[in-house]
Formats: sequence, structure tokens, C-alpha cells
Amino acid sequence: MRGSLFWKLMTAFAVVILVGIGGALLVAGRVADAEFRRYAGSENRWEDTVADLAGYYAANGSWDGVEAVLFPGQGRGRVQGSGPPVRLVDADGLVVASRSESDVGQKAGAGELRAGLSILVDGREVGTLLPPAGGELTEEQEAFLHRLVIAFAISGSVALLVALVLGGLLVRSITRPLAQLTTASRAVASGDLDARVPVRSSDEVGQLAGAFNQMAAGLARAEEARRQQTADIAHELRTPLTVIQGQLEALADGIFPADAGNLEPVLEQTRLLNRLVEDLRTLSLADAGQLTLSLLAVDVGEWVSGVVTGFRAVAAERGVTLNLEVAGGLLEVRIDSGRMAQVVGNVLDNALRHTPEGGLITVEAARQGGDVVVTVTDTGVGVPQEHLGRLFGRFWRGEPSRSRRTGGSGLGLAIAQRIVEAHGGRIWAENVPAGGLRVGFSLPGRQDRIGA
Repeated sequence: MRGSLFWKLMTAFAVVILVGIGGALLVAGRVADAEFRRYAGSENRWEDTVADLAGYYAANGSWDGVEAVLFPGQGRGRVQGSGPPVRLVDADGLVVASRSESDVGQKAGAGELRAGLSILVDGREVGTLLPPAGGELTEEQEAFLHRLVIAFAISGSVALLVALVLGGLLVRSITRPLAQLTTASRAVASGDLDARVPVRSSDEVGQLAGAFNQMAAGLARAEEARRQQTADIAHELRTPLTVIQGQLEALADGIFPADAGNLEPVLEQTRLLNRLVEDLRTLSLADAGQLTLSLLAVDVGEWVSGVVTGFRAVAAERGVTLNLEVAGGLLEVRIDSGRMAQVVGNVLDNALRHTPEGGLITVEAARQGGDVVVTVTDTGVGVPQEHLGRLFGRFWRGEPSRSRRTGGSGLGLAIAQRIVEAHGGRIWAENVPAGGLRVGFSLPGRQDRIGA
């Protein structure tokens, strides 16, 4: 408790407040005491003396013999007993009367003259009375000073209390969210990814709480994705492994002869597993930012034509027409042709699996501003609008059973997205109003026009 941030800040507040208020009261008290004593001494005690001295000068025209008025019963300018060290200065600032003989004839300081009481005769300053600093006060004046000190002490105590209360509220407003953050972070560290912190302000502490909530939400999404991916991978592996295990057990038990016809399903499932592992490896490299790209400048028209040619036989076998339309004036692009061929291949493979017999798939390459855009449009049933955002997700299938029968792993479009983004492009999908799905991607082109 003693080492908590709350008490550290409160101690710092208390020290600063004590020093500030205590110092201010100390200075104010001393100044008030000195000024009051000066005022009381000058105004109350020496008023009559100044009047008598003015009358003396008016009657005599000089200060000769003024000691009789200033020090009744004393000798001229001599120390004749005790009393307050009052002095009289003439118009030139020279001391003409004092209880101390050594002061007579000395020049008074400018500060002393400003603090002294002027003696005026017919509006002309003929001298200055320098009363002693301070002096004794009356009983009433001493009582007033005592009450003043008490008032300073009470006001200082009240100010200190109010400042501490306000400081405590301020410190509490800072430490409470931090304590909640600490509790929530410990909960997250222990595995509770649903822990959140209430955001009560828009200052730095509130921004920290908001950032923590975003981090916790991100961790929760990542954990959910990890669990879902683990479950999906296990699900994808289960089917081929079950087929392989059952087929091999039948072969081992002599139920099936070990001929090409019985070994082919095992080989096919092994190929499926190999594709799945390779797809997962590609995705993991892309996620880690370690996907190696060998970039070369290519003619988009020739490159797309070469990729599409490899799918014409498969399209013909399924009774699907495959068209290619390449616009003129395309920009040259720098790509890893092998990786991008995988993108087009994955998109085409997805289109072929979902285009019925007698359907049409159109591949187009065109220029849009400084980009080259390639689209693949099929005449299948399309994808429900609410599922378009999931189309590039891992292991997502619109029809899981059909996709699995046709050999799809549910990773093709996810891989395509990662490869396109690694090239600085973007990929999207949209339903075609006439029916079907269009998947397109854009790549930044070089400003060297080809094929114009």
C-alpha cells in the first residue's frame, strides 16, 4: 500500500502544497507584521512630533537647538539616556539631531529618507524625521497582529485541506483506471481474453484504456481464429487420412488386392494432403512476411494468355467455355509470374468448380489509370451477399461437401489474397447482376505502355 502510485502522488501533492502555502503564509505574515509596525509607529507615535518640529522651524528659521523639542531635557546632539534612536535630518539629508553624537553630521541614506516623515513649512520640505524601525505597539495593536496570525493559520489550514481533497480526487481519477488496467491485464495474462476496461475519459489514460481494449479484442479474435484454424485443419486432414487408413487396412488384410485400381485412391488422397500442406506453408510464409518474390517485368497479355491456356482442357472436359479478353495499351507490370499464376489458377479453379456445364467463364485484362486489372467472371450461382466478406477466409466454402469432393481445400482464395497484397495490389469479389461471380485483382503498372 505504501509503495502504491496513489500514495506516492499524494505525498508529492502534500509536499508541494505545504511548501507553497507555508512559504506564501510565512512571507505574507512577515511582510504584514513589518508593515503594520511601521505604519503604526509612524502614524500614531510621531504625528505630534512632526507638527512640533514644523512649528519650531517656522518660528526659528533653522534647526539650531531643536534637541530641546526632540529630546526634552537632553543636551544638544548628545547621548543623554536611553530612548528610541530617532533622528532629524535637514533639507540636505544631513543628520542634525540624534541621541548618538556620532550620527550628527552624517548623510542619511536614500532608503531612510523615503521611509521617513517629511516636515513641511509653507509647503516646503525643511527636514525629515527618521523614526526608529518598528517600535513598540499598543496592547490593541499587538492583539490585532495576533488575530492576523491566527487568521493566516486558519486560512492556510483550510487551503491545505481543500487542496489535499482536490488532489486526492485528481490522483484517484488517474490511479483508478490504472488499477483497472492492471486487473484486466492480469486477467488477459491468465487466459481471460474477454476482460475489458471501461473508458471514462478522452485523455491519455482514456486512450490507454481504449488501446488496451483494442488489444484484448485483437487477441480474442486471433485466439478464436487460431482455434477455428486448428479445428479446420484437423477436419481437412481427417477425411483423406481416413480414406488412406481404410484403404491400406483393406489391402493389408487381403480384402482388396494390391493392384493399381486399389492403390489409386490412396495416391489421390496423398496428393490432396500434399496440396493442403503446401497451401498452409504458403499462407504461413505470407503471414510472417517471408513470402519470397522474384519480380520481373512481364507483358500482362502474354502472361495471362499463358495461364488461361493451361485451363482450357479442364474447362472443355467440364463443358465450360473459357474466353480471354485482353485490352490494348496495357502497362507493363513487375510480378513474380509463378506466384501470380497461382493466383489466377486458384481463381479459375474456383470458378470452374462452381460453373455448371454449358456455362461461361470470361478472363479480362484491362488498364485502369496506373493499374492493370484482371478479372475472372463466371456464370455460376454466385455467392450470397452476406458471405462475400468471407470468401477470402481460410477453409470457407459456400458448399463444403461439393468443394471437398472436387478437391478444394478452402485455401485457394486466401492464398490469392496474400500473394496479390504482397505485390502491392488488392483483390475483391462481387456478384454479377446477370448471375455469377466476378473475382478481380489490380496490380500497379509501370509507365511503359506495351501493346498499344
